[in-house]
Amino acid sequence: MRIAVGCIGHETNTFSPVATTLDNFKKGSYHRGDEIITAFRGTRTITGGFLNVAEQLNLQPVPLLWTFATPSGMVEHTAYQTLKTEFLELLQNAGELDGVLLDLHGAMVTDELEDAEGDLIQAVREIVGTTWIVTTLDLHANITPKMADYSDVIIGFDTYPHVDCYERGFEAGQLLFGMNEGKIQPTMAYRQLPLLTAPPAQCTMKTPMTDVVNALHALETEPGVVTATLSMGFPFADITDAGVSILVTTNGDMALAGVYADQFASDIWEMREQFTFNLHTVEAAIEIANQADGKPIVLADGADNPGGGGPCDGTTILQKFIEADVQDAVVAVIADPESVAQAVAAGVGNSVQLNVGGKTDTQHGAPVALTGDVKVLSDGRFVLKGPMGRGTTGNMGRTAVIQVGGVEVILTERRIQPYDAEVLRSVGIEPRARKLIALKSAVHFRADYTPIAHQILEVETPGVHSPNLFNYDYQKLRCPVYPLDSTVSYGRSEST
Repeated sequence: MRIAVGCIGHETNTFSPVATTLDNFKKGSYHRGDEIITAFRGTRTITGGFLNVAEQLNLQPVPLLWTFATPSGMVEHTAYQTLKTEFLELLQNAGELDGVLLDLHGAMVTDELEDAEGDLIQAVREIVGTTWIVTTLDLHANITPKMADYSDVIIGFDTYPHVDCYERGFEAGQLLFGMNEGKIQPTMAYRQLPLLTAPPAQCTMKTPMTDVVNALHALETEPGVVTATLSMGFPFADITDAGVSILVTTNGDMALAGVYADQFASDIWEMREQFTFNLHTVEAAIEIANQADGKPIVLADGADNPGGGGPCDGTTILQKFIEADVQDAVVAVIADPESVAQAVAAGVGNSVQLNVGGKTDTQHGAPVALTGDVKVLSDGRFVLKGPMGRGTTGNMGRTAVIQVGGVEVILTERRIQPYDAEVLRSVGIEPRARKLIALKSAVHFRADYTPIAHQILEVETPGVHSPNLFNYDYQKLRCPVYPLDSTVSYGRSEST
């Protein structure tokens, strides 16, 4: 069986001022043909899982194009069109196929198109006809009716942090095999809830999401159920279809799929008030750390999370750390190529005067004027060893560690979410030896840091990835949606 595999991926924060260009894709992850197999074989990724099951089931991967740009603002439509054209040309020239695996994200928006993935899946369908299409999506996918209409099966991540990517890719390969063997005739029901949830509430390492995932897995064991997906959505996209959705796929029984999808959607709606959380001020977090008898205390700076479109140069925590004269602290990371260049010119062991961060916009704090010592310079490359993306290579660009009093700040050329502890270790910082660690990450860091953290605190800082959804001026989002409108209702008659 010949299975085409590829990706055009992006998580688009429409509130971010950082435009996403073709160059961002080309300098992000960009692979063609057999380069895809070389890049992903043996990795804990969707494509890595598919490649593994392909070997076991004698599936022949037909690699097309795989590209993903770091989350940021809207994708320039011309960039998307260029990549889409390239992808479809490779698909048209791929020869006879028995299936297509689309390894997508599900929250890509261009400056002309709210539903880029739906557009891509439709275009693929127009080429391959009745050939099976299985689409894998992130837990933060804003799943649209079009995505569901043109895919035979959609499989979403079950976890956040996303530690099950490999398993979902493996599952996709198994389903494609079963569908081609005639053992599975997928019938998929789709439901959309009038519900937005913020990243801290979506974490599947704590309640209520632990209970939700357990219920999802129990549903998948029911007779006739092939797979089920709960997508919590990406609330930082001001589009019609942002928010929570549910998919249930059965084996040839659409009525049963609908019954299960309706019930699961109702259950999620009934617990909507549980998707709440508490944020600490930075000052309160510092005081908690001062009183704690263990380390490290990890501060989650979710509002400037580059993994969700933040510019990664917010300075609120750094400024408050310096003002409070905190000791034994790390800020990871601030993307500031200009400051990195100055640190490189100064050299290790020398003092340098910098205006750090705050260069992208005015939403994430002003530049911080500081004098510090250059402790470490590196090329910024490291291999991820944590549960997420293990075996893949990270690239921060040239990187400098600056010591300012009791604070070490990691400056990078590239925007990168520091969810893997190897970000720190690659520049000589052992996280377990530090008292305070501020990470520009909302939830992903928990996969690697929970086992070593004495305490984790979610802090309130300004930014385009703030978990306070009332901070945003939604213009295109369908209305009404909870919690922005607490009077909205949901029932079977309202389901999509």
